[in-house]
Amino acid sequence: MEAVSQPVRLLAIEQELAGPDREAALAKYDRVLADLSARIEAAMNAGLSPDEFPKVEELKEATILARKILRLTVRVGG
Repeated sequence: MEAVSQPVRLLAIEQELAGPDREAALAKYDRVLADLSARIEAAMNAGLSPDEFPKVEELKEATILARKILRLTVRVGG
């Protein structure tokens, strides 16, 4: 089975977030990102090596940005 390309997945997510069930889609994807944020926070609180910290900090920022983009996509799609 061939993997779906990234642009196709992103387009499907965007369509889901603009569709009639956009609030449910927002909740689903936001929950995934919130779970990731919690895991990132736990890792940071547990302590990271100096090499790992900048990478995890960037991931934390990217997760925050992704959650904002989700909300904007739903707002604009609505």
